[in-house]
Amino acid sequence: MDFENQIFSNKVIQLFLENDYDKVMSNGKEFTFKKGECITIPGKLSDDVFIIKKGNASEFHIHIDGKECIIGLLCAGDFIGLMDVFTSRASKVFAKALTEVTIIAVSKQEVRKIVENSPSLTLALLNYTSEKYKDMVEILEQISYGTVENRLIFLLKKLSLSDQRDNDKEWYPVPVSITHKDIAGMIASTRETVTLTLNKLLQEKIIRYDNGRIWIRMNIEKKCDSFYD
Repeated sequence: MDFENQIFSNKVIQLFLENDYDKVMSNGKEFTFKKGECITIPGKLSDDVFIIKKGNASEFHIHIDGKECIIGLLCAGDFIGLMDVFTSRASKVFAKALTEVTIIAVSKQEVRKIVENSPSLTLALLNYTSEKYKDMVEILEQISYGTVENRLIFLLKKLSLSDQRDNDKEWYPVPVSITHKDIAGMIASTRETVTLTLNKLLQEKIIRYDNGRIWIRMNIEKKCDSFYD
């Protein structure tokens, strides 16, 4: 299982047994999307879910005012539309390529059958969705009560390689190239405010730029613990 540009080590696809993984990948169809192209569109039902083989994508809602609200960043090893396998409701989520993206389209029926025949996978997926729910509650709490600066730090830490953190490493990169507009959509702010706040964090040496990517210091608990200042 060789994926490029992974953000997290705990990818959903890694919960599948190797023979199940090989089966769905060999039976799936490969598609490529250019940067900026929509991969999925709400209301357009599909019999497939998608596994990102290469590249980065975003998932987002469209507000009534036309603004994008990004709810997730995806990379190699991530599913697009996995929860649609277990519900009959049409998704309201868009998925768009942030870079050139290669996906594997896999039958929902095939994925559902694998899950039904594997109690351990069912429990693993339940744990995964529970963690996602906790993350969502934490994000909503941040948006409701946190300052823009603390929301921004919180987001950058979430996007960094924090699950691979060790005591000897201080800086971690935000793994995908996202714009200030993208960040604004994730913390309920404006692009201009995000730019000003990033410049402030840069001056305070909380973040730095290297090879076109944002890096964040992980030992800044005094900033991230005071969410409601």
